[in-house]
Amino acid sequence: ADNLDKNDIKPLRLVQANAEKLPFEEGSFDAVVCVYLYHELPREARAKASAEMSRVLKKDGLLVLTDSIQRGDRPILDANIGNFEKMNEPYYVDYTQDNLPAHFMKEGLKPMEKTVRSTTKSLTFLKIGDSATEIAML
Repeated sequence: ADNLDKNDIKPLRLVQANAEKLPFEEGSFDAVVCVYLYHELPREARAKASAEMSRVLKKDGLLVLTDSIQRGDRPILDANIGNFEKMNEPYYVDYTQDNLPAHFMKEGLKPMEKTVRSTTKSLTFLKIGDSATEIAML
């Protein structure tokens, strides 16, 4: 970032919005970060939110999704992972079984990295194009 001028840095603007219908233009962001939202959503909403995050992300942009672990991320915890649903988390069990990368790959994002720490998982994706067809050609 040697060529970054402090005048190029814009003030932060926080926006609260529905993840399934983001109020931003297509290709507005170099990066999109989503933290601990997906386990709160039904599967259909996760798919719509994934499409929206991809839509607002620029080509070659980075998406970071951080949320709870899922089945298989820490096998020693798999037997009890569904118990969290009993704590007023109605979509949690379905979340633990959902193929999250598939939602993003369908929208033209390429899986890059998966990191698991304790009971948290982060996934990173790169927007390489506008469709799953471009990912299949890699």
